[in-house]
Amino acid sequence: GGGVASDVLQKLKPDKRTAIEESLLLEFTHHPVTEAQVARIVKGAGISRGAFYNYFKDVPDAYRYLYQIAIQDIHQAIRQNERRGENLVDEARQFIKNTQNSKYYELFQMHYHYNEVYVTRLVAPLEPHAEIQWAEMTLIHDTIRCALIEPGTTDARLHQLEKVLKILEE
Repeated sequence: GGGVASDVLQKLKPDKRTAIEESLLLEFTHHPVTEAQVARIVKGAGISRGAFYNYFKDVPDAYRYLYQIAIQDIHQAIRQNERRGENLVDEARQFIKNTQNSKYYELFQMHYHYNEVYVTRLVAPLEPHAEIQWAEMTLIHDTIRCALIEPGTTDARLHQLEKVLKILEE
């Protein structure tokens, strides 16, 4: 569950919630958060301006709501396809592929170009003896980010990731 927005939106009829989510996706796929307009969002969703502010605190709040949905969707697709024992590189490859084949692909590209600042990055706990896991996660996330920004470099980046992870395992 997300914040207040998702609680209020969960109570809506599914078709109304879908209309709002689709309108948000359209807006945030074509406009960075700083240029997004409530007017376009409410028109696309078929809701009033007042309703928008009933569901979301502001435009960045609406963006965070949609971004959470996108992340959950893609992770869910990976969990369903998971073949146990897959290594980290395969998981990263799968995440990138799922994202590129999803309706959220352009949203993620916009995210990494303009909107990362609106989503709180998870600050990993500083755990003793977990340095390797931290390094792996950092490298995997950066690989995914760069591959989604520059899709043509995906294979080279995954190969690079594979080489460095092998070194870390030694």
